[in-house]
Amino acid sequence: MILTGVWREGTTLPREIELASRFDVSRASIREALSLLKAKGLIASKQKAGTHVRARFDWNMLDEELLNWTLSALPTQEFAKQILEVRRIVEPEACAICAVRGTDEDFARIERAYRGMDAAGMDRVAYAEPDLQFHRGILIATGNDFLIAFGATVAAALRMSFDLSSTNPGAPRKSLPYHRAVLDEIWARNADGARQAMHKLMDLTEQNIVTAMSRQKKKDAEDETVRTRRTR
Repeated sequence: MILTGVWREGTTLPREIELASRFDVSRASIREALSLLKAKGLIASKQKAGTHVRARFDWNMLDEELLNWTLSALPTQEFAKQILEVRRIVEPEACAICAVRGTDEDFARIERAYRGMDAAGMDRVAYAEPDLQFHRGILIATGNDFLIAFGATVAAALRMSFDLSSTNPGAPRKSLPYHRAVLDEIWARNADGARQAMHKLMDLTEQNIVTAMSRQKKKDAEDETVRTRRTR
């Protein structure tokens, strides 16, 4: 209800007893849920003023669980665009660092992930996990604790990006040469080459996301037209 704007920024939430009744759970469960939302920055409590929804810029959007909730509630093109912007900021530079600092063992881990993607063929479900491991493997190979932690928190974002882009026919297979180019530049320890290869992969991902969301928007419009005709 918070994420979808039913309870907007500044809204005072109902009392615990009212929430427990509304969701048919115990007050202890409500207190636990409220504590979780406070930890993620969504709500805050003030003595005698109750609990209110905080401004969106106070939310911990890099929290993996919050990302998952947001993706489930609001898989909009704008949100997808924001996630892709974050990936563009982080991943190309991470590739450059990886190419310089990574060990052969790190590169072999990324190579195994690539081979898993290749073995998946046209099965987009089987392709998803090794694709995620490929990107996280690059962050791990930087040896930068902050980038490694960042990779863990945006796992949901990577999955959302993949889920959207891979709905296009043959998208996973078409992206394979782009991943191979990234891997080759990393093995060559070519920092700038790895950076540019990842930028090209991000270009393809963005193109796939835009196409997929346009297709979904068109389908939603057609479904709405059908529903309207049926109710006449």
